[in-house]
Amino acid sequence: MEQLDLFLGRQLRDNGIAQSMENADKHGNKWTYYAYQFLLNYIKSNKEFMAEDVRLASDGIVENPPSQRAWGGVFVRAVKSGLIKRKGFMNVKNAKAHCTPATLWEVC
Repeated sequence: MEQLDLFLGRQLRDNGIAQSMENADKHGNKWTYYAYQFLLNYIKSNKEFMAEDVRLASDGIVENPPSQRAWGGVFVRAVKSGLIKRKGFMNVKNAKAHCTPATLWEVC
């Protein structure tokens, strides 16, 4: 049963990511393309980072998506491409997130 739950959880995650990216593309012409290109440039000079660092650095360069969750798909694509990997976890800096732990990424 645990394997089924894990599979379902991954499937729901992937469906949610796909939905948020599709929505971002509807509101911002080719948002996922520009966000991914930004990440590719960002990792050239930042070997360790959190998603919030990338989002903050993209401000004024990449249009904000309707939901910040759209960035999740950008990171998943970079992971699947072998460009970045999870190094560990750190507390986020955003006060509204109440210091929740989030992924610390590193360039492969």
